[in-house]
Amino acid sequence: MDFDPDQFESFAAVADGANKLLMLVLAAVIKAGATREHEILAEIRDAVLTFIQRLEARKVMDTMLVSRVRILYIRSLLARSPELQSIKVSPVECFLEKANTGRSRSSSRGNSPGRSPVHFDSSGSNALVAEHIQGFKVHIKQEKKSKLSSIVLKLRGIDQETWRQHVTGGKLREITEDAKAFAVGNKALAALFVHTPAGELQRQIRSWLAENFDFLSVSGSDAVGGTSGQLELLSTAIMDGWMAGLGAAQLPNTDALGQLLSDYTKRVYTSQMQHLKDIAGTLAMEEAEDPAHVNKLRSALESVDHKRRKILRQMKSDMALMMKSGGSPIHTPSTAAEDARLASLISLDEILNQVKEIMREASLSPLKKLRKEKLLASLDALSERMPSLLEIDHPCAQRQILKARRDIESMSEEETHPSGETRFLPSSAARSEVNQWNVLQFNTGSTPPFIIKCGANSNSELVIKADARVQEPKGGEIVRTLPPPSALTDMNYEEIKQAFDQLPEAVCLLALARTAEGTRARYSRLYRTLAMKVPSLRDSVVELEKGV
Repeated sequence: MDFDPDQFESFAAVADGANKLLMLVLAAVIKAGATREHEILAEIRDAVLTFIQRLEARKVMDTMLVSRVRILYIRSLLARSPELQSIKVSPVECFLEKANTGRSRSSSRGNSPGRSPVHFDSSGSNALVAEHIQGFKVHIKQEKKSKLSSIVLKLRGIDQETWRQHVTGGKLREITEDAKAFAVGNKALAALFVHTPAGELQRQIRSWLAENFDFLSVSGSDAVGGTSGQLELLSTAIMDGWMAGLGAAQLPNTDALGQLLSDYTKRVYTSQMQHLKDIAGTLAMEEAEDPAHVNKLRSALESVDHKRRKILRQMKSDMALMMKSGGSPIHTPSTAAEDARLASLISLDEILNQVKEIMREASLSPLKKLRKEKLLASLDALSERMPSLLEIDHPCAQRQILKARRDIESMSEEETHPSGETRFLPSSAARSEVNQWNVLQFNTGSTPPFIIKCGANSNSELVIKADARVQEPKGGEIVRTLPPPSALTDMNYEEIKQAFDQLPEAVCLLALARTAEGTRARYSRLYRTLAMKVPSLRDSVVELEKGV
């Protein structure tokens, strides 16, 4: 709401502009209808509350309009907050009092010298407690007919009925002003307005007036507008006064409805934070059984933490808008234990992922003794990270590490020939197991183009078929099962060269480099290129790339 009061020259112009904006807010909500009311209010909420906060010190706004806008926002909050819907408020009889006889006869409460602060009942009954409520004193006297006054009015040429209406109008204005003064800063009365529909509240006031002032119940033409009309006028005067007073700022604090909105907002935030605290506390005490359970607990705690941080940001924004409302700041429960468990679960998840990666590496090919020892050493290193976990997460980590150790120890070690060459399937066996060959052509630039056929056997191993030599005489086709790149990890350069001697020359040309490291890199790329041409091996290539 872009409204700068300094741009206006007079107080009246500022007041007119401010009140028109408030009426626009009310009109927008009415036009939106019940289905979109909450949505519209939420969209303009920050702007509206900031606008009221900026201008309330200038006292230019119609306080009845302020009250109507405030009530819209409080009722919107009530509709969305189950923790507020069961709040009980004091009945209207507690706020009305006959001027001459003290409390109304429908109320057993005694008169009190002043108004005490309103607070929430902490017993769980959700009652809004307002101790020592001072009732609004209603001064109404039965009109006594006087022949002398009638004669005087006639002598002055004043119509008796007109004079009676003039006197009644003045009395109503006096009641409205007194009611306004009574309502300023009265949060208990504000709660009554918020939790009671306007029509129902006015009906209750009329009932109280009829019960406590018998002469208003007498029918006849003496009453201005009839009996029902007089009750309507009096109840409207009280309602209007109360509404105007509830929207009047009590500097340096805001108006009573603004204070109530702040109290209710704090209560909602406190309830939400405690609810998240309870959920996180339950999750933090749950022991993880396996990696899937760890991931579930971690995700749940992260979700709760995300919601908590979102609420904290909203709280910070709202409290800035309601900084004049007074009251104590919102108490946010400590989440140190839950944060510690989340950090532990994150560390545990990392450990379990590394255990999974170690097992994946172990399953890629038959293990050599040296490789097996390295994998077991990696598991030992993970065990040394246990102090980073909370005690509750130790059993899960220990189970997974122990299971991985047993699985790796039970794996058979690959036999290595003295020359260091790796075993391959016999050519005839490999050929008979491949159902479909895929052809790739290569051109190194230094030799004639050559082709390599590739496929997969029943063990999902990569099998190639190519001429023994690239140039003539080519020597016929050779079929070999290519080991995965990990098979070269523990081999030195000479061992790799000796192993490549069993492969077609085409593989040596494409994979052999000047160093063992370079050869492993080139062979890995060649292996991926060939395997990607075989549909049944593509998933294993993806897994292989994840491990790089």
